[in-house]
Amino acid sequence: MNEHIKTFCLVVITICVFVIAMIDILHLLDARKVNLAANKAVEQGQLTAAEVEKLPRTTVRFDATKHDFGEIVEGQKVRHSFTFTNTGQAPLVIQSAVGSCGCTVPTYSKEPIPPGGTGRIDVEFDSSGRVGKNSKTVTVSANTDPNPTVLFIQADVKPRS
Repeated sequence: MNEHIKTFCLVVITICVFVIAMIDILHLLDARKVNLAANKAVEQGQLTAAEVEKLPRTTVRFDATKHDFGEIVEGQKVRHSFTFTNTGQAPLVIQSAVGSCGCTVPTYSKEPIPPGGTGRIDVEFDSSGRVGKNSKTVTVSANTDPNPTVLFIQADVKPRS
């Protein structure tokens, strides 16, 4: 009788391990489907804010969220790259990056950034007609927590001589 109990216990444990493994595999496949769908939508530029909200959340760390161009001459176009790292466990998908005015134009990679991966948001500021102190923002919407992230630039634009 003792041998039958041992055998029964081993069978039950084996079945439990099998079920747990299958659940993990199904979760991985489901996550992969979500990531593949997100990749395709991002590449085609079809990801809406609502769809980004449904993606698994991740975290991001920017090397800096502020940049001061200092003194520049009116008409000068200056650029800065804000670099970041995906510090979470899910791919980071940027849905949009929007400047506070037409003089501030951000560009960013459309591909998802894997966990541990790095990316950048390039910001160009056109100082034409903007003499004086200027402070502008870029609002980045992504599947991050918190969302959105706001980046800041400033410049002291001097008139042309």
